Order: sequence, then C-alpha cells, then structure tokens
Amino acid sequence: MRLILLTTSALVSVAVAAPAFAQEAGNDQSGITDIVVTAQRKEESLQKAAVAIDAVSQAQLANQGVTDPRNITKLVPSLTISNGGGQNSSLFLRGVGNRTNNSYNDPAIAISYDGVYVARPAALTGAAFYDLERVEVLKGPQGILYGRNATGGALNILPAKPKLGDRFGGFSVDVGSYDAVNANGYVNLPVSDTVAVRLAGTRQIQNGINRDGTDDRDVWSVRGQLLFKPSDNISVKIGGDYTKVGGKGPGNHYLGNYTPGPNGYTFTASPFDLYEGMNTAAANAYRNTLLGAPGFGFLQSMNAQPFIDMEYWGVNGELNATTGIGKLTVITAYRADKGSVAFNGPGFNTAVNIVNDNQTSVEARLAGRVGPLDYIVGGFFLNDNSFASNEFNQEFVLPIQRYNHNTKSWAGFGQLTYNVTDRFRLLGGLRHTQDTKKMDGIINNFITFCGGLPPANLTPPASFPNGCAAPNALPRYPNFLSTGDTINWLVANGWISATATDQANPQVFPLLNGRGTILKTYSPVVATRKFNRWTWKASAEFDVSPQNLLYATYETGYRAGGMQLAEGHPTYEPEYLDSFTVGSKNRFFDNKVQLNLEGFWWKYRDQQITYFTVDSSGTLINSNENAGRVDIKGVDADLIVKPTRNTTLSAKVQYLDSNYKDLHLYTAAPRDNIGCPFTLMTYGSNPRYPASTTNPAGTQVLAGGAPVKDFNCSGHQGVFAPKWTVNLGAEQVVPVGNLELVGRVDTAWRDAQWGGFEFLAFERIPAYWTTDASLTLRAAKGGWSLSAYVLNIEDKRRYLFPQQSPIGMAVTTLSAPRTWGVRFGADF
Repeated sequence: MRLILLTTSALVSVAVAAPAFAQEAGNDQSGITDIVVTAQRKEESLQKAAVAIDAVSQAQLANQGVTDPRNITKLVPSLTISNGGGQNSSLFLRGVGNRTNNSYNDPAIAISYDGVYVARPAALTGAAFYDLERVEVLKGPQGILYGRNATGGALNILPAKPKLGDRFGGFSVDVGSYDAVNANGYVNLPVSDTVAVRLAGTRQIQNGINRDGTDDRDVWSVRGQLLFKPSDNISVKIGGDYTKVGGKGPGNHYLGNYTPGPNGYTFTASPFDLYEGMNTAAANAYRNTLLGAPGFGFLQSMNAQPFIDMEYWGVNGELNATTGIGKLTVITAYRADKGSVAFNGPGFNTAVNIVNDNQTSVEARLAGRVGPLDYIVGGFFLNDNSFASNEFNQEFVLPIQRYNHNTKSWAGFGQLTYNVTDRFRLLGGLRHTQDTKKMDGIINNFITFCGGLPPANLTPPASFPNGCAAPNALPRYPNFLSTGDTINWLVANGWISATATDQANPQVFPLLNGRGTILKTYSPVVATRKFNRWTWKASAEFDVSPQNLLYATYETGYRAGGMQLAEGHPTYEPEYLDSFTVGSKNRFFDNKVQLNLEGFWWKYRDQQITYFTVDSSGTLINSNENAGRVDIKGVDADLIVKPTRNTTLSAKVQYLDSNYKDLHLYTAAPRDNIGCPFTLMTYGSNPRYPASTTNPAGTQVLAGGAPVKDFNCSGHQGVFAPKWTVNLGAEQVVPVGNLELVGRVDTAWRDAQWGGFEFLAFERIPAYWTTDASLTLRAAKGGWSLSAYVLNIEDKRRYLFPQQSPIGMAVTTLSAPRTWGVRFGADF
C-alpha cells in the first residue's frame, strides 16, 4: 500500500504542475506523433486512453524490424513471449501467464487478431506480422469489453485496413545473416467510390541458427480485405487470411544433467556451447551417456528430426452502423488450424502433436450517449473445438493422448461513463461470463520399470546388476500415437507375450527377458464443467489540462478452469486477479515531451501453474494446478523527448515487485528436484490429502512407494517477472539535400528473472543488455528507403524457456545471436 500511495502522490504532483508549462499541441510535425488506439472500443489518441496500455505503430514496427511476434517484446518491456517446443507460445505479462504445450488450456493473455479473439496462443505464429496498422498491449485483467476474459492482459494485432478512393502500395525486402529473406508487400485498390480492397503477403525464410538446423523460420502468408461503405453511416469490412508455417521450429539445448544422490541432486554441466541443438552427432553422443528413468538404461539418440507443418486460416466480417441510439458494431469470424509438429523439448525423444482446431465467434456492441452518459453494451459468443493426438516419447515412458475438447463461452457486458464535468468522468463496467467446457479424451502411459512395479522397482545402483543398463536390455518406444500400435510393436519384437492384446483398462506386461515390467495406465476423461463469473470495473478520469490526464481504476479478472489429461488430476479451477491502477499521461513543452506514469498493485490468486508432478501411483504427470498466490506491484514510466524536429529520445522503465505469498508444489522421488524447502506429507495435514478410514490422519502419503513431498516455494520472485526492465532509444535524422540519413540505436536491459517454477539454479535467467542499431537512407518526402541493421550487438544468447526435463536434463531454448541485414523498401 505504501508504494501505491507514494506513486499516487508523484502522479498527482506531475499532473497538477503540468498547466504551468504545457500547451495545446498544434499541427507542428516537429512534435511527438499521436497513435490512435481502440483499446476502449472507440478511436482515441493513446494519450487520451485512461488505461494501462502500450501501443506500437506501423512505423515503430518497421524501424525495429519486428516481423516475428516474439520480437514485440523489444518494444513492450512488460511482455515475455517464448516457446519450449511445438506450436504453442507462452505469454507472460508482469509475471502473469502460463507455460504449457496443451491447446486445451486457456491463455492468461488474450490474443485478438483484427478484433477477433483467438483461443490458442499458436495464433501468435499464425497471424504473421506484416502490413500492420499497430499492435496494442493492454496490461492487467481484461474482464469487461474484450471478447474473452483474461487475467494478465490482452495482445491486439490490428492489420492495416483498406482505404476508399486511393490507389497505392508498397513492399520491403530484407536479406540478412543465416540466409534470411523477409519479403513483404501490400496494395490498396479502389474498386468504386464505395468499395476498396487491400491485399498483402509475406514470405519469411531463415536457415537454422543451431547446428542441428533448428531455430529456423519458414513462413508464408496472404491476407485480403474488402471494405464496402455505401454511406457515412454504414460500413462493412470482410477479411480473410492464410498462413503456412514450416521448418524445424525452436530448438532446445542441453545445459546439463541432474543426478540423484543421498543428499539431493548434483548438476553436471554439458560440454556444449549455445549453438549445438539436440540432434547433432555430438549432442546424441552426450545423450547416450545419460540414464533415463524409470528403466534406468542409457538413453538412445534422437529418433526423428523436429519439424513444424501447420496451416492457419480464417475469415471475419465487421459491420459498423450509426443508428439513432448509437453505433452498432457486429464482428463475426471463423478461424481454424491444422497440421502436425515434432519437437525434442524438454529432452523428449520425440514429442509429436497432430492438431485440428476451429472456432466460431460473434461479438456485438452498441455505443452511444444519452445526456451526460456514454454507454457501451454488448454480447459475445465463442464456440471453440480442438482435436489432438499427441505422444511425448521419453524412451522408457510413452504418454499417448487423444482428445476432443470444446469450449462454449457466453458473455454480456456493459460500461457507463458519467461525464460529471467536461474534465471529470466516472466509469463503471460489469460483465457476466458463462463458460462450458467438454472433454472426451484419454491418456495412456506405457511405463517401463527396471524390476517389478513400484515399490518392487529397482533404481541405481541395484538396477545395474539386474542388467537394465545393458545395451538392448529394455525397450525404447518408437513414436506411436495409439496404444494398439505400441502393444503390437512390443509383441512383434519379442518384449512381451505373443498373446498380449490392447484392452480398455490398466495392464501389466512382464518383459520376457525378466529384467523389467511394463505398466500401461488407462485414464479416460469424459466430462462437462461449467464456470461463471461476474467481473467489474470502477474508474475515475480527470483532465488536469488538455494535455494532462490523471486516472485511477480498480478492475477484476478471471480465467476459467477446465479438464486435463493428467492421471489423478482431471480438473483444475479458475484463477483470479484484482488490479488497482493509478496513472497519468502528459505532454509538455509544446508537444516536445511526453511522460506517462503508471502505478499498479495486482492481487493474483489460485494461479494455474503447469509442472511435472506424480499421481498417487507414482506416475509422472504434467498437471495444471491452482498452486499460486502472488502480489504484484510496481511502477511503469514511459518518456519520449523530441528536442528538435530531427531528434527523438525515448525511455521505458518498469519496476516490478512480484512475490509469491503462497506457492506449494507436490511431488515424489524420482521426480522431486525442486529448489525449495520441503516437508513430508501426511494425510489430514492438507486439503489435497484428506484423512479417511483408509488413510488415517498422520499416515504418510506415498506415491509409487515414495513419500510425497510438499515443496514450499513461498517468498520467491514470480516467474518471468524481472524486477527492472529498461528500454532506451535514440533516433537522429540528418537532412542530405532531398534525402535523409537516419541513425537509430535501441538498447534494452532485463534484470535477472526466473524462467521456471521449480526455481532451480539453471532456471535463473541472468540480467542482460541487448542493443540494436540501424542506419537508413531515405527520400525526404517518402517513397523509398535503404537500411542496414545489426541486432543483438552484444552477441549474447539468453535463455528464453528453461525447462527441467522429466528424465533429468536441464534444457532451454535461446534467443538469436548477433544478426545483421539490409532492407530496401518502397511505396508507390
């Protein structure tokens, strides 16, 4: 509370002092350019939007060469985007987000593309970054005006729209290191006085940065939009897009391996630099020296190359009509994706996902004014279907998933703005959401134990005289997607009895060589769950002057619970976030200085955290648990100074204090490598393990014969929540006759942060600087430009998504090293 009070006092001081030297901005182009946003479902200047938002214009995206969605973090310090393998991206904003490769988990950061809510983070890749009008990042819960509830924020990707009466176009071509080519083009065509069409496309290719060919890029995409405006009161926009993503995808790296011992785990670093990848001869030779549990034989080389083969497409329509009672907006859309991916993270051999998803959505809003009241009322409907067939091959463990998942979300919302005076406004918003989720799925695990089933299984050193580590002593599973194929393979290769068949129940298969036992688990999930929640917002806004705004907001957010394919843990509950924000937006000195300040305090509870744990039988599961309660508070400052027409300086600084008030993770050996103190669990000591007649109070809780441990990680800094983030930029334009020479430098500092919920040493991402520079020659009045640029001048690869492998390894994906390129662009 003290931090918020201090921040509020500082903001009020700035705002009250502003009239002494602030002036109304004119049309002087030497001043700071406005960005128009639609964050509050109306067009307004970013400086007039009384919300916590970062907006990135088309020019800013072009200046910093942002064509990959992951690079938007260069311009928005509070946002982290990473990928641990496969098609799904993980988004965190101020420490709020989720790490998962399952498409049935809702994202904590809502993604919208051209005004359409998109249900899965994979759309971040599918909605390729080209020919964009702007990108908006809203910080904090989005529980009122946006298509779907989100606890952490919203990422709005807005393509450039058709324009009536104008014929124009443009293109740009980048050529750079790792044989990168990035070509973009667009054209705007007037069909008649009332109809215009805009077509755009991109082709992006890059060779793999890693020695195994991963960290490459292979994307092509097209987009078409048609605008029909028969009168000033009616407009209809219809759009369609298609994106194809190929290549090998993000690559993982071996950082080292954890070996269990009587006094805990010992970490031994791998011998590799940060370019090896996981599927070179050297990486596989290293893998062959590692023991895999629970068979405790040496791991084999990767059995397949990673790949991405995905298609994304969609159509959407938007109607805007001005009526006697307000402006009506209706947005309808259909989006789909299908394809397959294979990946090795976190140390799998190999994971394969086959997906086929589609969604239909309708959103309607009516905005108007009655006397001193501005209003927005509306409704939203989403029908999202996801089918997947997955396997996550760990050699001695083969989890096979297959599911159909459906989400239907209905919501009604409204927001009123009471204009108390011309300068003072009070806002209130309310939304009711009902989510219905259905799952028809099953997970089967084939688990090979050395010796018998737990507790008769053998671990090192007893596993060695039993011969489990000898070559070909135990089966290593191929990448099967069905239980029948797996059992047939085991029979055909003489591992289990020739009479074995696949049955719809748990099964045990003794190995014919007598060295081990295979357990096939059987865990179907056929269920329907409903969730509903009222979320609300209260806000006050005060125009201290025409160029200075002060606001305060309290808002609530929620993310639905759901079902999952995790033995013994088939469901999880919603998470919630309450946010208090005070802010001030200011222009000073005849539009030469812009200073925006924000203080925030978030209360985040029942956080959904996905981590590797065990069920009651000791089976390893990747489970989404309501494990965390965290307080998040801080200050965000955004400064732009334009001392002359040709000089622009900028700084974004965020201080973030994210601290877990309560975080308990539960697991058992041999999956108990978590860097927090623990106690042994007994029945009745925790609601997770209630006492019963079968398990009296005080009895030790066991999983597969091993004691369950309660790891208390309370007090730790939040994940992907660096205490300090700093972005600095400088641009200088030098006139040269009819040309301009533009030099630009951007540098970013990220403080040390945690990248994993296990809080192991390798998951601590060290602090780092990253600097980009460019030099551009362009026509002074526009038309063409030629640029040369260098990215990551420091040539430091940083950890993006560190993961503890369920088979003992420490792995991570990495940012790009130093890269360079030249870009030519022209408008016509």
